[in-house]
Amino acid sequence: MRALVYDCSAGISGDMNLAALIDLGVDRESLERELSKLHVHGEWKLECRRAQQSGIQGTRIDVLTVEEGHSGHGHAHHHRTMADIRRLIGASGLSDAVKRTALSIFSLLAEAEAQVHGTTPEEVHFHEVGAVDSIIDITGAAICLELLRADAVFTGPVELGSGTVTCQHGTMPVPAPATALLASRFQSTLNGTTHEATTPTGAAYIAALARPVPAPLAGRITGTGYGIGHRQGLPLPNILRVMLVETEEQESSPELLTELCANIDDMTPEQTAYLAEKLMEAGALDAWQESICMKKGRLAVKVCALCLPEQADRVREAFFLHSSTPGIRQHDTCRHILRRESASVCTPHGTVHVKTSFMNGRPHHRKAEFEDCRTLAENTGLPLEQCQLMGLFPTPSHDSSSTDSV
Repeated sequence: MRALVYDCSAGISGDMNLAALIDLGVDRESLERELSKLHVHGEWKLECRRAQQSGIQGTRIDVLTVEEGHSGHGHAHHHRTMADIRRLIGASGLSDAVKRTALSIFSLLAEAEAQVHGTTPEEVHFHEVGAVDSIIDITGAAICLELLRADAVFTGPVELGSGTVTCQHGTMPVPAPATALLASRFQSTLNGTTHEATTPTGAAYIAALARPVPAPLAGRITGTGYGIGHRQGLPLPNILRVMLVETEEQESSPELLTELCANIDDMTPEQTAYLAEKLMEAGALDAWQESICMKKGRLAVKVCALCLPEQADRVREAFFLHSSTPGIRQHDTCRHILRRESASVCTPHGTVHVKTSFMNGRPHHRKAEFEDCRTLAENTGLPLEQCQLMGLFPTPSHDSSSTDSV
């Protein structure tokens, strides 16, 4: 398994997070190519440069924007609602996995801001977060997770900081109100430095994706990235560290999960499909429908969602919010996962990632990544099945020799 392990002892912000992931080895051209699929109104440019703090060298980024006559980092004031951001990401050409990840972060942020300002998540107006630079920070991080093929995100305690911060609504105490609400979802520390160490965007990323670091976490650190912040002369260096760890696991490792389900006989297929999308955005690892016949002979569907225990509250809330069910069943379950490896296979028309699962020390099943094969099919006009076979059965000269554990 490939895990990203966050050291947030000096806090986390959206730009430091994206900088750390780029420093970890994400190809900048690939990142910018994927970000261009967002079709954000206005112009933007990702400026990356090497920087140093406290003798540690890393990457610092700025998202330079020109939107409706404004330019500069964080100064574009095109306010967007959560509904606007949902449409922007949904209409993009990004992969389904990236869309789900980005929307799960934005959804948590919208819930926190709505609670602070007494409105609904869909109606809340993002100010700093609605600006182009923050959309790039959040969506860019989701893209980086896919490019790094990360299977899990872990974090230690997150430093929140102290003092005050100035925002659209005036001067606020640190942690900012939205950050304080999001921090209920992870372990944190306070007063380790005299500034806002963790922003709402950084807190939403950790709350949506990260789990506490297992003790012990056995594995091999294969890469380290440092995101350098813009503040100088602080008690703590303004640095975020992210490590890529290839963990040592048994071939079949048990994982404790939570399953939630409901029987529904009064929703249309379109409404039920929309519910499944919302469950995934709320943090479900998987969501599905089963055909059932209820007690009065009515055909119905059983809608199920599988999630990490710490995401159960959000998934349950999504069930009630987006379905007609008055009740949900919930129970703990155990999932066993075979060890997997991923290899990049070069075909005559492009690269395909192929995952291989192992059982009793031997290859058990091979599968070409669907999104890679679909891209090949759309670019070449070849049948999808032929592109899948090219990934599974390449000619010897095209088979990549490099293999990465995932």
